[in-house]
Amino acid sequence: MVIVAGTPGLRSERMSRARVRNYLPAMACAASLVLCYFLIRPYAEIGIYDDWSYIKSAQMLAQTGRIAYNGWGSPMLGWQAYFGALFIKLFGFSFTAVRFSTIIEAMATAFLLQLTFVRAGVNSWNASLATMTFVLSPLCLPLDFTFMNDVAGVLCIVVCLYMCLRALQAKSERSAAAWIGLAALLNALGGTARQIAWLGLLVMVPSTLWLMRQKRRALVVGCLSWMAGVGIVVATMHWSAQQPYSVPESPFPGRTDLKSLNYLVGVALCGAGQLMLLALPVLLMFARSLRSWSRHTAAVLAAGILCFVVPGIALHLAGSKLVLLAPFLNDYMTDSTFLRLNAIVTGGAQATLLRDGLRLFLTGSIVLGILSLEVCFFAGAKKPRASQEEVASFSWPQLGVVLGPFCAAYIYLLATRGLLLEFYDRHLLPLLAILLLVLTLYYQRRVKENLPWTCALLVLIFGGFSVVAAHDKFAEYRGYASVINEIRSGGVPATAILGPWEFDGWTEIEEVGHVNDPRIRNPKGAYVPQPAFVVPANCGKGLIDFFPISQAPHLKPIYVVSPNPGQCVGQVSPPRATYWTWLPPRANTIYSVRLPSSVPR
Repeated sequence: MVIVAGTPGLRSERMSRARVRNYLPAMACAASLVLCYFLIRPYAEIGIYDDWSYIKSAQMLAQTGRIAYNGWGSPMLGWQAYFGALFIKLFGFSFTAVRFSTIIEAMATAFLLQLTFVRAGVNSWNASLATMTFVLSPLCLPLDFTFMNDVAGVLCIVVCLYMCLRALQAKSERSAAAWIGLAALLNALGGTARQIAWLGLLVMVPSTLWLMRQKRRALVVGCLSWMAGVGIVVATMHWSAQQPYSVPESPFPGRTDLKSLNYLVGVALCGAGQLMLLALPVLLMFARSLRSWSRHTAAVLAAGILCFVVPGIALHLAGSKLVLLAPFLNDYMTDSTFLRLNAIVTGGAQATLLRDGLRLFLTGSIVLGILSLEVCFFAGAKKPRASQEEVASFSWPQLGVVLGPFCAAYIYLLATRGLLLEFYDRHLLPLLAILLLVLTLYYQRRVKENLPWTCALLVLIFGGFSVVAAHDKFAEYRGYASVINEIRSGGVPATAILGPWEFDGWTEIEEVGHVNDPRIRNPKGAYVPQPAFVVPANCGKGLIDFFPISQAPHLKPIYVVSPNPGQCVGQVSPPRATYWTWLPPRANTIYSVRLPSSVPR
C-alpha cells in the first residue's frame, strides 16, 4: 500500500516527529546533568549540609515503613522520603544511593522548566539558555547531588506553573479542567516534600482560576480540586505536628527586634544582588540596548548610576556591614558549604579563591546589566519581529496575575525566615527561575529575537565553575570519611570523634534517634537542658560552631577530624588523608587530631 503525501497517516507521522523535535531541547537540558554527574563524581559516605537528617528519615522509612523525624529541620519530606527509600530498597543503603534520587528530580525539573518557558512564550533557543542558566548555576547544581529538599520544592512549583499555563492555553473546557485539577492535586501532594511549594496550590492555582473565570466548567472543577488540595494540606500539617521529634514551624513571625529587622534589610538587599549575579548570563545581554545612544538614554543611565552611588555612599558612611561585592550572601553558596568562594582552610592557612578584583568585576557586571535593563525599559528599545512561537504566548498582565501573587507570598515567607535569622540563599531558587523567565521573555520582545552566543558562553563559564566547585566539595568530604573510617577501624566509637558538623549530627541520631533541640514539642521532655560546654580556643568549624554542642550531648570527643592540624590545640596523630581538587591549592589534607585532656568529655 502506497501512502500518498497529504494522507491522514502521513500527517500524523509528521506531527509525531515535530512533537519529538519540540522535546529535544528539554531533553538536552536534562541530559546535561548526567554529564555533570560523571564529572563531579558525587560519592561521599557522609552527610553534606542538612541532608544527613533527611537521609536518616529515608533509611528509617525503608526499614520500618514509617517516616521518622529526628528533631533537625522542619521539612515534612513526604514523597521525597519515599523516593529515597525506593532507592534504598533497590540498591541497599548508602548515602550515594539515596542522593541519586535527587538527580532524577533535578533532571525532571530541567526538562519541565524548559517546556514551561516555551509555554510562556519564550522561543526554544532562549528557553534552553535560560534553563541551563538555572540548572548550572552555582546555587542549584551542587544541590542536585545531595538529598536536600530544595530541588523537590522547585520541581513541585515548576510542575504547578506548567499545568496552570497548559490550562490557560487549553482549547476546550474539558482539557482546561483536567489541567487545572491536576495542578491543584499534584501540588498538594508534592508540597509534602517542602511545605513552601504549597504556594502553588494556595496562590498560583487561584490566580489561574481568576483568568479562567469565563470557563464555567473548568472553574467549577478547579475550585473543587483546590478545596480538596487544601484539605490534603490541612490533614498532612496536622499529621506532621503529631509526629515524635518533628520541628514545628509557623508562617507568622514572632517578636521582632532591631537586630532581626537589620538582618532582614541586609538579606533583602544582598538577596536581590545574589539573584542578579545568578541571572548574569541573561541580564548582561541587555547591554545591547546601550548601542542606540541618545540624550534620553544618557539621562536614564545617569539616573540609574545615581541610584547605585548615593545609597552606596550612605551605607558606607553609616558604617554598614553589608557585603557590597559579589557574592553578596556569606552562607550556602559561599564559604559555609559548596563553593567556598572566599577562602578554604588548608594546613591552618587560608587561600583566597575569589579575590577582590574579580569580585569587583562581577559586581560591576551586575550594575551594567541592571542599568542596561533600565535603559531598555525607559529609553524604549526597538521591538523585534514576533516569532511564530510567540504568537500564542501570554501577555504581561496575564503572567503578572499568575506569577505576581505567588512571588509576593513567597517573599513574605522568606521575610519571616529573615526575622528569625534563618535565611539562606538556596531559598531563592524559585525566584531565580521566575526571574529568568521574565528577563528572557522581555529580552525576546524588546531587544532581539534570540539571545546571542555570548550568553551561551557565559552559561558555560558559570556552569564550569559550579561543576569544579561541587567536585572539590565532594572530594573534601571523601577525605573526611576516609579519616573517620580509619579511626573507627581501630575500635574508636563514633561518639569519640568530632568531625564536620554533618557527621556529628548523624552520630547523635544514630546513638539516640534525635538531636537535643529545644524546639521539639512531642514527646514532652525530649529536650534535656545541658550544662555549659566550654572548649579551648581554635576549635574551628564543626558542630560547636554551627549549633550548640548541647544538641549532641552524647558526643564525648577524643579525636577531631579537620583540615587544620592545629585544631583545638591538639596533637596531630595518624591517620590522615590527602584529597585532590581542581581549584588551588590542589593537594589538601584532612588530619586526625587528638584533643588535649583539657577538653571536656
